[in-house]
Amino acid sequence: MMNRCHDQAFAAPARATVALRAPSNRAVRSMAVPTSVPAGWIALAALLLAGCTAAGEEVQPRGDALFFPTGLAVTPDESTLFVVNSNSNLRFDSGTVLAFDLEAIDQALEGWLADGDLASGCSRDEAFSETMQCDEVTFLMRDADDRPAAVRTGNFATDIGVQELASGALRLLLPVRGDPSVTWIDWDAEGRRFDCGEGSGVVLCDDEHRLGRLRENPDLAAIDFEPYGIYVDSGGGYAVVTHLTSATVTLIDAPRDGSAPVIADKATGLFAANGLGQRGALGVAGRTPGQPDNLLYVTSRTESRVQTLTVYRDEQFPESLPVLLPGAYFFLSGVQGSDDSRGIAFNGDGSHAFVVNRAPPALHILDTERSVQGFPVNTLDAAVEICREASGVTAADLGGGDRAWVTCFGAGQVWSVDPGRGLTQTATTVGRGPFAIEVAIGRQRAYVTNFLEDTIAVMDLRPGSPTEHRVVLRLGAPREAE
Repeated sequence: MMNRCHDQAFAAPARATVALRAPSNRAVRSMAVPTSVPAGWIALAALLLAGCTAAGEEVQPRGDALFFPTGLAVTPDESTLFVVNSNSNLRFDSGTVLAFDLEAIDQALEGWLADGDLASGCSRDEAFSETMQCDEVTFLMRDADDRPAAVRTGNFATDIGVQELASGALRLLLPVRGDPSVTWIDWDAEGRRFDCGEGSGVVLCDDEHRLGRLRENPDLAAIDFEPYGIYVDSGGGYAVVTHLTSATVTLIDAPRDGSAPVIADKATGLFAANGLGQRGALGVAGRTPGQPDNLLYVTSRTESRVQTLTVYRDEQFPESLPVLLPGAYFFLSGVQGSDDSRGIAFNGDGSHAFVVNRAPPALHILDTERSVQGFPVNTLDAAVEICREASGVTAADLGGGDRAWVTCFGAGQVWSVDPGRGLTQTATTVGRGPFAIEVAIGRQRAYVTNFLEDTIAVMDLRPGSPTEHRVVLRLGAPREAE
């Protein structure tokens, strides 16, 4: 088998445009995959190979920096924020996952918002006086040996899911487009460290932590190209991954006892091709996480349809692997044919779903309550006009009813939508290329990765606060526009 660096260097030309073009969605991001290879990328591949073989340490990423951040996730106890660095310009030989201390961030914000006290290593943003600008190292977790909480992964990781095991420990699962694979990583909360391989420095996840074949059997099919979005059901003991260019959804058996996950099944051909011959499954979310009848919703970038699936386990044979069962589907046609859908999220009780669409630019608010027959009605309550190039979405109730927050990649904003009234509440400037967004309900904060400037924006969501829906903290120094 080729070494990892060799694999990635030669994978780069096939994704040349992808590497330089920003992704455009949280659990769901879309871009065209080129069919031709620019000559400059052949030279870049050669340089990457030379760097890997001659001076590997020189092309290893730092374990304390943000570079093209994509996915992020908050732990169930809201103590930690995990952030994926995608290495989308292939400057390094790998991407990374970092862990940030949310309690330390809140402590720093308490003094900043109350009295204007700057935390050590921070300054006031020159353009936005309510924003404290800090080096990302300031709040990066470190282990007992003062090493940063970081681990290396493959290139072009897009999303991250967190599974809570029966023991209370956490496991991360990441779709990695560059391998392609789904990488899994155990998190040691007490030791503040990741575990997915051996070595010194910022460890590279080993092959045992990269899921690449059905049932990890070399005689069975390899994982489809372009794994993209992920949904993890901790209680159900599984994860599902969408694929950007094949309209496929992959099922991963993720046992709650902590044993190694495995690719269990896949559903293919879920969506038809568009006029350009493109296919793609993008967003995925579960209506009632942890419940045995949890219904999965999958969106498409090429068809105005949402596909539902369920995960089936044969209780008579508990050792058997689960399978994916495609169910009913429905169309997003309340305004017009909406055939470029991106992110999807549910509210807390699963009674409503929120689907981001680009053509036309709208947030679809869907009634997903169960009918008298026991099936979700999946009818359109409203379609709220939103920004162009919208991508990610999350939803939460912070005390005043449901709210949905949408990332606007091109505009550099996050829009807040009031689903009950069917209107946009605020538009907040957060940075260049906002990609993923997560809300910590207990902390009343939102966290946003800014892909095009290597920063994380922290928004204040406290109802009635003078800085409500403002960016009060920015982690990382914004990279110059290219």
